[in-house]
Amino acid sequence: MKAVVFHDIGDIRLEEVPEPKIEQPTDAIIRITTSAICGTDLHFIRGTVGGMKKGIILGHEAVGIIEALGPDVRNFQIGDRVVVPSTIACGNCVYCRAGYYAQCDNANPHGKTTGTAFFGGPENSGSFNGLQAEYAINNWSLFGKVSYFSDWYCDGEKFDDQYGQLPSS
Repeated sequence: MKAVVFHDIGDIRLEEVPEPKIEQPTDAIIRITTSAICGTDLHFIRGTVGGMKKGIILGHEAVGIIEALGPDVRNFQIGDRVVVPSTIACGNCVYCRAGYYAQCDNANPHGKTTGTAFFGGPENSGSFNGLQAEYAINNWSLFGKVSYFSDWYCDGEKFDDQYGQLPSS
């Protein structure tokens, strides 16, 4: 699959990389349909935020379709269209239950004191491959995605009125 890969400050490339596979029972594989470069990505590319691991796929937010699910994922189905936010959270720790998802105690593999876990970030954020790719693995799929509703259109023409917003591009 193709993905935007960080190699060094000022050196990102569109490359062929292996497709992700289900590794944990709470994983989901998502076929990315929409993703864009973010201002945070620019910090990594310019070197104003350090700690990036060579070979990490960039990208924090995306829209896509679920292609595969781990056996413990119960709240989504293959074929669901989803929005994948940047922050990775377990949904079960005290912070997640209180709504402080960026403070999740469990998602960052480096421990509770290292900060927010997010896609496509530096090593201290967990070094999770990002979402500027054809496919992505979403860890902790028990929590952290927002399902599209049937009356939304992905091309931005219509959103459910309860959200009171339009997508930007």
